[in-house]
Amino acid sequence: RDTSLSLGQRRMAPDEGNSHPISIFRAYFTVTAVLLSLFIGSGSVYGYNALRPTLIRDGAYADRCPVGTLDCPEQRLALNYVETWCFFVIDIVALPCGLLVDYLGLRVVGIMLGILNGFGYVFIVAASYTKMGILYLVGLVFLAAAPSCIYLLSLGSAKMLRGNKTHWVSALTSLAYETSPMYMFFLQVLIPSYTSFAMAFAIFGAVTTALSIASSLTHLSTREILALDQLHGLTGGSKSSPRAGSSIWPHLRHSRYLTHMMFMTVVNTKNQFYVATFADQIDYFATKEEAAWVNYIFDVGFFISAPIVTPIVIVFLGRLKDRNDIVFFTLWTLTMCHAFLNTFGKTSRLCQIIAMMIFFLLKPLKWAASAEFLHRPPYELSMYGRLYGIITICCGGGGVMIYPL
Repeated sequence: RDTSLSLGQRRMAPDEGNSHPISIFRAYFTVTAVLLSLFIGSGSVYGYNALRPTLIRDGAYADRCPVGTLDCPEQRLALNYVETWCFFVIDIVALPCGLLVDYLGLRVVGIMLGILNGFGYVFIVAASYTKMGILYLVGLVFLAAAPSCIYLLSLGSAKMLRGNKTHWVSALTSLAYETSPMYMFFLQVLIPSYTSFAMAFAIFGAVTTALSIASSLTHLSTREILALDQLHGLTGGSKSSPRAGSSIWPHLRHSRYLTHMMFMTVVNTKNQFYVATFADQIDYFATKEEAAWVNYIFDVGFFISAPIVTPIVIVFLGRLKDRNDIVFFTLWTLTMCHAFLNTFGKTSRLCQIIAMMIFFLLKPLKWAASAEFLHRPPYELSMYGRLYGIITICCGGGGVMIYPL
């Protein structure tokens, strides 16, 4: 198979008709269930800033504080240690998860993930009763291993839909991922006013595990993955297994994939640096009183921007589904405009507000565009986990590099 298709090359959509192996009801059920699973399952880690006060009130690592007190520096240090471990696991688990997805299949990995999620919530509920710090750590680390895998399961469900609607799933997956921390803020309201910490996490655990396993049972089997790749003209009819002859090395050596990987790493690292230093950058253009309001607007916009921007992302990617060159030229232009305004207009309130708006647009767009890039020829669905896992782990490595700065 020729893997040298240009970025802008068009390919006619297949005439799916009755040849599509997945029923419409099953496809929409799987996509909906896995998106809900991603939203709930990712919030515990990505919403850690909101979870931390709840953990403190629950008595996590309370033995580090003087008797009868909470929220001491030693307790906060222990919870920061847990957070560090969680994000370390998120960064390193993407590629192993991608390998498992490609070699065991989306269905098997989804069931394994549901069981892993269940154990994570069981450990956290047990920790709430016993107040053993190690159980909080193990439970949250288990949950930290879930988001990257659920993300791949969600993206892998895109080709279950008929009519070339992968851009919808790519955009909605990015939306669920970006807004997942939101429900941890709701948790702060629910606990302790309406329920206990242990009961809330028991409910979340039951719902997430049920969604993960239910969506996995209806997800693509390895044979269906092969059938979809053949339907879209990505593999020959003689191929008997999705794993046969599906080496990713030709793609890893190709300038198309390498350019995309480097682009995503640079853009993601730039965005993470912007988030990490935003509070300090405000001092250049705002008084102390204004800075509090700007910081508040940024925190709110960080969560509500994704639902507002997602319809724009869906339309944009839908109209340019066969023109990755234009999509990524637009992304690069927005990134450069953001960098220019943020760097050379740091004393200008207008420049920084425009830079903030561009950042809110870039945040969901870059991940949805990256997912769409790998949904297009010449990339097979049976290679998706490994190819996306490598990109994710490179982005995570770039994010780690900003800490010394």
